Amino acid sequence: MRKILLGTTAVVGAVVMASTGAMAQGADPFRAAGPAMTSHRDLEVRLGGFFRFYYSNTNQDYINAGGINQGKSDFQEETEIHVVANGKAANGLRYGVAVEIQNDSVRQTAGVNSGSSNTKTTLDLDEVWGYVAGSFGQLRFGDEDNVWGLMSVGQISNFATGGLDGDFYDSLAGNSPALNMSSDAGDNTKIIYMSPQFAGFDFGASFAFNTGEGPLSGCTSGNTSCDRLASVETLGATTARRRNEVVAIARYRGSFAGVGLGATAAYIGADAVKNVNGAGVDRINVGAFGLQLSAYGFLVGGQYLFGDANTNFATPRLNIAGDSREYNSFNVGASYTLGQITVGGHYGETRSAGAQALVGGVPVTGDRKDKAWNVGGTYRIAPGIEYIAEYTSYTIEEPGVNFAGGTNRALNNSVDGQVFLTGFRFAF
Repeated sequence: MRKILLGTTAVVGAVVMASTGAMAQGADPFRAAGPAMTSHRDLEVRLGGFFRFYYSNTNQDYINAGGINQGKSDFQEETEIHVVANGKAANGLRYGVAVEIQNDSVRQTAGVNSGSSNTKTTLDLDEVWGYVAGSFGQLRFGDEDNVWGLMSVGQISNFATGGLDGDFYDSLAGNSPALNMSSDAGDNTKIIYMSPQFAGFDFGASFAFNTGEGPLSGCTSGNTSCDRLASVETLGATTARRRNEVVAIARYRGSFAGVGLGATAAYIGADAVKNVNGAGVDRINVGAFGLQLSAYGFLVGGQYLFGDANTNFATPRLNIAGDSREYNSFNVGASYTLGQITVGGHYGETRSAGAQALVGGVPVTGDRKDKAWNVGGTYRIAPGIEYIAEYTSYTIEEPGVNFAGGTNRALNNSVDGQVFLTGFRFAF
């Protein structure tokens, strides 16, 4: 799940972390915990969430086909309800549960010819996790970001909808190639540890057996959709799935002469589902660094990730002799806050192995490059309500890939898109 400023784990985390002493980048500035309710199990239950309404204007390459043309303008809304239960034992142990209910199934559409209703408002669970915390730190378990997503610094996302980690993704049509700028590896079910802070330093680690989430850990019969899939006999999309995912991070936060400093270094690693016959998939081994500085209303920072992986950690690189293409991704950003107004900008690039199409066992595609930039601003009208406006532009390039379809692979090997968003967000 993306680490946006207002309206994801940040709002839930603001409640839990306020009681545990932990901190995560992108915490909700309103700390909108909602009203407290008394539980018969002696836990304090809080209800919160957000609602947002945007006008969007979207332009994408290659989304119109077969006599069907899409318009550029639309209104969109999204809602999340956050339920957090916190308790404290007589011995000082703190514990609780966080549940996020959402309606952001943005890829569900109505049946055009069947007359069926639009199903994008269907509710589902985003993240669900429990925690225990004390002098030893905090232990989380459930469907949640990995520890890099929770503790890393440098991703400047405190303006508009969150820069390149923001809401513009929801405006992009799914039948155009997806932009790969995020280092978010998803909310697969995992266990997470985050230490207390010692002289400005803390550390954390997370582990997941696979990419599955939710209550079902297997299938009623063996098939490639099972969470616990270990190997297959033919190469396919499922072989790209991660197994035994390990993430470890160290972080420093402090201030010097009024200048705030944050720095993180992390390792992200995972095995992959094995392909018994044919080309295999490399293990993921990625190093990640983040740095940010703050002073006088300014916040600047950046992140750099590199190593053996493919885009978004969803598709590890194929293990092909002579193929040394690596994953490299960086983003830099800056924001300035003056009173109730925050403005900022973000730029990022990701280079990866990309599609890795094979002819005779030899790759016929080049490195994929994703580039994007974003500018925007936020005006805090009153506690719990913001007005935002932002513009995002991106380009995807991959030699040998014809994004427009057809048989001529040398043509149309780039994709361009632009998204303008403006509207209101409410935290409650």
